[in-house]
Amino acid sequence: MVGRLGRPHGLDGFLGFYIEEEDAAMIRPGSTVFVNERPLVVRAIRRVDRGYQVAFEGLEDRFTAEEIRGGDVLMEERRELGESEYWPGDLIDLVVFDQDGTRLGIVKDVLFGPGQDRLLIEGRTGASFEVPFVDGLVPLVDIAAGRIEIVSIPGLTEQ
Repeated sequence: MVGRLGRPHGLDGFLGFYIEEEDAAMIRPGSTVFVNERPLVVRAIRRVDRGYQVAFEGLEDRFTAEEIRGGDVLMEERRELGESEYWPGDLIDLVVFDQDGTRLGIVKDVLFGPGQDRLLIEGRTGASFEVPFVDGLVPLVDIAAGRIEIVSIPGLTEQ
């Protein structure tokens, strides 16, 4: 997954597009992406104050764009990741521990936001909580070992 679609903007089929800057450079008008396994051709992409907006061929108005709101955007080609970068799909189902080794839950989703991304973690009791995906709170991500370590601060992980 390279990004996620937000709500429609305007009347001409543009949707909010939560995507990393490096990945946005790969998406151009005429390129094909997959939204919920449906191939779509990018009609336009534009930078806005809080990120990006994207429009697709065949989804020319607000109402047809609404059909794919919240969809995950995938591409066949991926860019090379830098140090401490991860594909969101590789983080799903990793086991989350605090720095003392206590198992806190499992990553269920990566939530994209204009300020920072967040990990949605399903705790041991079934309740969910979010942790900002920043180095200060998530000091260890070990994809090979299937684990993430977070800094447990009061109020962050209580369920």
